[in-house]
Amino acid sequence: MASETSPDEHHLLEFHRTVDLDLDLNTTLPPIDEDGEMGIKPAVSSTPISSPDIDSAPQRRGTSVTELEPHDVYQLMNCPSHEPVIERCCSWFFATVIVLSTYTTLLSGLFLIIACLKPYYGNLVGDTGGLAPSSATLLSAFFAKTIELSYVTVSVAFVGQLLSRRALRRGSQGISISDMSLRMWITQPGSLFMQWETLRYSGGTLLGIIALIATLVSMLYTTAAEALVSPKSAMGPVYERLLYGNVSTQFANPTYLEAQCDTPITATIDPSASRNETCVSMEIVGRAYHDFEQYMEQWSGLAQANNATSTSLTTRLRPHGSLYDNTTVTGSWIEVTDMKATSERFKRMVNNVTAAFPHGGLYDAARNPRNGIRQPNDVTGDGKYILQASVPAPAINVLCAGLSKEELVPMIYTEWPNHEPFNATSWYTKAPTYYQNTNKTVVDEVFGFGPGTDQLTPVFPIYPTEFNTIFNAKVENSSALYLLGTTPVGHNPAYVLCALKAKQSGLCSAQYQVDSSGAELSTRCEDPKDELQYSRRVPDVSEDYYEINWKSVGWLWLDAVSLGSGIAGEDASIERLLMQMVPAYDNSSNTASLNANLPSIAEAMAVLTSVTLMISSQDAPYVPFWNYSAPILSPPVQQVFNATLQSSGYASGNAVAWQKSFYVVLVLAFLTSVLFMAFFMVEVRGRLLNDFTEPSSMFSLAINSPPTARLQGACGGGPSGRQLQDRWHVGMVEDSHHYYIRPIADGEFVPPDPGSDDETGKGGGAHLAVHEYRSVSRGAASPMSFLY
Repeated sequence: MASETSPDEHHLLEFHRTVDLDLDLNTTLPPIDEDGEMGIKPAVSSTPISSPDIDSAPQRRGTSVTELEPHDVYQLMNCPSHEPVIERCCSWFFATVIVLSTYTTLLSGLFLIIACLKPYYGNLVGDTGGLAPSSATLLSAFFAKTIELSYVTVSVAFVGQLLSRRALRRGSQGISISDMSLRMWITQPGSLFMQWETLRYSGGTLLGIIALIATLVSMLYTTAAEALVSPKSAMGPVYERLLYGNVSTQFANPTYLEAQCDTPITATIDPSASRNETCVSMEIVGRAYHDFEQYMEQWSGLAQANNATSTSLTTRLRPHGSLYDNTTVTGSWIEVTDMKATSERFKRMVNNVTAAFPHGGLYDAARNPRNGIRQPNDVTGDGKYILQASVPAPAINVLCAGLSKEELVPMIYTEWPNHEPFNATSWYTKAPTYYQNTNKTVVDEVFGFGPGTDQLTPVFPIYPTEFNTIFNAKVENSSALYLLGTTPVGHNPAYVLCALKAKQSGLCSAQYQVDSSGAELSTRCEDPKDELQYSRRVPDVSEDYYEINWKSVGWLWLDAVSLGSGIAGEDASIERLLMQMVPAYDNSSNTASLNANLPSIAEAMAVLTSVTLMISSQDAPYVPFWNYSAPILSPPVQQVFNATLQSSGYASGNAVAWQKSFYVVLVLAFLTSVLFMAFFMVEVRGRLLNDFTEPSSMFSLAINSPPTARLQGACGGGPSGRQLQDRWHVGMVEDSHHYYIRPIADGEFVPPDPGSDDETGKGGGAHLAVHEYRSVSRGAASPMSFLY
């Protein structure tokens, strides 16, 4: 043995100086056998040793490395690798990784696009079958879970490949023990709380940040997909439509209404035509009182809560009604005037309101098979749609003015000179000519009475008693009904005269909103942003034309709700209630205004008449005129009108605002998936390394590596502190093809020149394993070198 050692042998000797090898006294360190294996074989003893001698002989712990020749220590570390560290090109494992990374990238990108675009899928269930909402949600959850699982697989493979390349590549930063825990963060996110020290050392590195992102994605991706991608019930886009509605009669045709009224009273029981009129009257009174009671209940709630409304009509409670028991009807106040200014102008209380209601035919049009609108009960019972139609709105104008007893004289028949005896029983059935009145009154300008007009002044038989009302529906050529009432004693004004007339207004559009719990039919009026306002589609609509036919329906209404019982002093409750709603007039300021805690008489009467407008428009045209020769059409004809339709269906996207935070998860999942796929395609290119961070590979590598003082004391409780931060490389003894792990600070052991033998390293070429090691350790520059 030479007295001097080579630098490489000296390095290995110093590296193992503190290690004692447990060798038996009767063993020697043999050379490598013919198969390239190294073993420890018993030495041949010249003196036989019996078993008792062996048992009684003193035992030595072993021979120190310092007692061995450097070459012998080198031979002890000769553990050639049986398998290559580089997978063959395009192996099944690499193909699997590429397939999974491609799947993850494409699907996560698709999910991100869906979450951003929030597509609307409609009802999902078609008329001929299709994908049910529950199935769509299940499929979304399934694909999200497969993305999550493949993402975890690819990210773990990425971390393993990158760390293995770092460990082998010369000049790289190497790996630390804390880096080896990165894969555990992804597969077991809870380990972050158990091993916080590894987070301290590796969490701030580039790879640590990528691993933390992958951990976040692996924990929350399915949740994020459920929040932003999974189909949920949502309102779809608004589509313009041409809809069809059946038309059977002109607006406010009492003959048609009577014929359509359902009653068990047959012509045999009541051969007169009164049975149909009675039927309509019962329908009117029932719905009118119901709607009025609901309106008064809302006012009562405000009064009891001391929540006064405004004195401006536009911000007070809107008029409302009902249709078919399950549809709430809400109207609007239009053509609003300033009551205070008007009263000041005429020097009396003037209460003028116009209430517009939605077209009653919209209910049937929404269910017309030709329109194909899916009703909520057709699907799962939780559907919804909003239909807005450009159709005229039936409207009622109620104009009330205060008068004194003396000012009423020209309109009270029993105050006329030479009047005939008054008969309360026959008064309402007299011919209209009996009531013709051309007398001049103080309210001619208010109501439009007098010479030069077609409006005759109404006449009433007597002064009604306190809290009572009398009506007049017999004024020739007039479209108005008139009501005269007496206010409570001491109230100013003492009497009130009201004119009621109906028209079809073009200042509104109608909206019909339906869900499984019910429906609401409402108006949208005088809104400059409403493109469906009827007057914008048909500009020549007249707002001054009032329907004279409505007066016949109004007659039935007045009689049914007992607003004419004052002629006999019957003290109807509805009359008393209305007379208590007459706004007071202030003589000192010559003004009158709305009461913030009480509806006015005009508002209340507009609500009471809503039923007449709804039934008058139900089967009427969707235009404000009648262009058919017959007053009743059988079978009905269909008219088309402009509308927009918005239906509820299923769409992706967040249900509430805070769920938008999950966009971060989807974005990070896609970006990191692109990074992983680029790494495998650009950097790996089919040459996958054995993953040294796999527990089995790491154990095999570590147990066949020299010990080091850098892990002093870590054999029991594991590494801690700066031991987790020390950087490590994987080296190779080229002449024996042995891989081992070493600290970077200890320097790298470079074995003797392998020579030129291609198989053993002792000839003129290098072994294939050496080529593998050298190609990886040199690490040519690449677009992804920043990761090292």
